[in-house]
Amino acid sequence: MALKPDRDYNAMDDISYFWTDTAATVEKGGCASLVTAGSGVSLDDTNNVVEYAADPSGAVPKGVMLADVAVYTPTTRFHRNFDNGEVLPGEKVCLIRKGWVVTDMITGTPTAGGDAYLGVSGYFATEMPSGSYSVVVGKFETTADPDGFVKVFVDL
Repeated sequence: MALKPDRDYNAMDDISYFWTDTAATVEKGGCASLVTAGSGVSLDDTNNVVEYAADPSGAVPKGVMLADVAVYTPTTRFHRNFDNGEVLPGEKVCLIRKGWVVTDMITGTPTAGGDAYLGVSGYFATEMPSGSYSVVVGKFETTADPDGFVKVFVDL
């Protein structure tokens, strides 16, 4: 689990982006970045695509993932379990744009009040990755608990 259920985002979520990467299962709780963008309102435009950026240099963060993305399975052969909160590649994902979450997708040792940068593969980094330019996506509200979970305030 990469995201605990305690969170507050006051309806500042976004469901206008698709996840198309089929490489592996993706855990919720990381910061997704823009791959391609649609034009106009683009609410149902399949060109609106996000992913966990392998290199945060120059990436445009769009929000914290609220659902796991499962490895593609043919839905004609298996019954979908809509209760587990998973989405399949090619479906829309829900992103938190402003609010706080408790996640373990952290690199480094966070300090309360410290900046949270967009890190490698969607992780929140305690400092800007060396050799690249990354943006501040929020603030660490707490230090890590014994299980490695940290409260992060996100403001995108």
